Amino acid sequence: MTIVHPNSTIQSALHHLQTHLSLPCADENMQFHGLISKRSIFDGFLAAHENHISFSEFCEQPATHCILRNVKTLTLEDPFESTIEIITEQPFVPIVENDLFLGIVKRSSIQKALSVAFATHIPADRLLLGVAETEGALERLFNITHRLSLNVVTCVALDAEESALNRRVILKVEKTPKLPLLVQQLEKAGYLIIKVN
Repeated sequence: MTIVHPNSTIQSALHHLQTHLSLPCADENMQFHGLISKRSIFDGFLAAHENHISFSEFCEQPATHCILRNVKTLTLEDPFESTIEIITEQPFVPIVENDLFLGIVKRSSIQKALSVAFATHIPADRLLLGVAETEGALERLFNITHRLSLNVVTCVALDAEESALNRRVILKVEKTPKLPLLVQQLEKAGYLIIKVN
């Protein structure tokens, strides 16, 4: 993994950024300093240019001037789902333990994990259900699939907010000729069938 040292020159950082939009910054002891990006360097140059510093002079300055320090990080103990909110705001999620930089979680890794959670590459019958937010709602759902001897590929609850009275649930079961019977049993149990495909 490419890491930019805060004392390396901006020119050196730009060289590393030829194939990246942003990179983590850590010193020789792997203490995390933040991230540097093409955008942060551009913003740094605009500020330097106002002080009549040429681009070549700017490029000889230490990269520390262009490091974004207000970066959200996670530890190895944080749950995977914590990466999702951060990745919408940052190009990657730095993993830092006691100020030591351990690595990053890339957007592609998060996408792959979500693809597995949603079973996007497994042939399955997919049902989008409306489920009342009541105790035992998912247990009753699984009792129905169990009674029908259906293999659940994945079940993902959406709209998981404390204030939600209802939520949507994606239920995927192995392809089955029992799909119409499953739909009938779910409707009989009070589940709203929003979509089947």
